Amino acid sequence: MMSYKVYYINLDKSTERRDFMENQFATLNIPITRISAVYGKELDAKILKKEKKKHQILAHFPYPNDGEIGICLTHFNLWKFLSKQPEDFSIVLEDDALVHEDFFKDVAQLLSQITTNDFLDISGKKGFYALEKNALTAKYLMPPVLMIGQIIGKNAAKKLTSNLSDYYAPIDVMKQDVYKHKVPLYATNKQYVISNDKKMGGSTIQQNNLIVWKKIVREVARPFWQIIALCTYKLQRCIRNYFFYSSLK
Repeated sequence: MMSYKVYYINLDKSTERRDFMENQFATLNIPITRISAVYGKELDAKILKKEKKKHQILAHFPYPNDGEIGICLTHFNLWKFLSKQPEDFSIVLEDDALVHEDFFKDVAQLLSQITTNDFLDISGKKGFYALEKNALTAKYLMPPVLMIGQIIGKNAAKKLTSNLSDYYAPIDVMKQDVYKHKVPLYATNKQYVISNDKKMGGSTIQQNNLIVWKKIVREVARPFWQIIALCTYKLQRCIRNYFFYSSLK
């Protein structure tokens, strides 16, 4: 039987969220291990400037805030850590994840559908154009972009560490570039986790103090970016993801 361990990502300052996760899993009588997240706002200004310069605007609009840099670095550290752990799979949750009672009833079945080379998003969100589909999981040409809950195979963590260790867009966007990280990405058909962030004070990475005129400019520019990105970056992503998946058959 495949082994697994449950983790959650949490900022040191977010004690209310930590208590929420610890209490939830104490009720489930399932052990859970905390992973300390990188707090973007506390990163050295030189590091933030360096990382933000790497941003590819066609991959994501607008430019990242400090929190997005922090969560990206958190996942880079996470993958490296998981690749060295003894368990076959790691279940990784954000610290506002409310887990459906069916998840641990179905987890053995879910693990039987993937290998340690794979990545499984458990949010139940659909991606674009299903390449494969069964009763429990699906594989999409452009996978879903949520990070609330995921299962990462040990070999997948190793490959992510090797192939996706440098920032160029928010982590959920980079996850869609399967042809770059070369880890098959699946999604559950059922929603096993939902975000409880509204009851936890909102997102910890969103930038809420943006000047009004900058918000207006950003929203006016967004539809133009969407058209350009669709005809360039996103089209290339679909084509290259398709050829990557075709090469695995």
